[in-house]
Amino acid sequence: MAESPAAPSEEEVRRLLMVYQQYQAEAEAIVRQLGLFQLSVEGCEKALKAVEAMETAEDGQEMLVHIGQDSFIHAKLTTKDKVIVGVGAGVSIEKSAAEAKESLNKRKTQLSEASGKLNQTLSKIEQEMGKIQSIAAKYEQQFSE
Repeated sequence: MAESPAAPSEEEVRRLLMVYQQYQAEAEAIVRQLGLFQLSVEGCEKALKAVEAMETAEDGQEMLVHIGQDSFIHAKLTTKDKVIVGVGAGVSIEKSAAEAKESLNKRKTQLSEASGKLNQTLSKIEQEMGKIQSIAAKYEQQFSE
């Protein structure tokens, strides 16, 4: 964005404000998306721990199964060889414990990579917002003189 030594026109000020608001909306959307990604990563980690715990259990062993919101049900492990894994769009498939761990680790990695890219984008947006704030401060200083 070019800095003009002359006082900005009303149109320039409006344009800057509009661009700033757009950046602000994009930044807020990215922050929300990052929060969702973090929840998904945490879900993958919990599922991985559950699969690992299941692998050390014995067939027929009684256990508590977490059903969400700090609630549990009593269950018996009928087999520790198979896990049903969600693959998206409400579809789940049965996999071996090893395949399930591989899928969950892959998903966790993909989420982490996507979060990294979103963080980079957020950083660029914040830099642009900072530039606009700096220009606005100069304009405000020119108006007060």
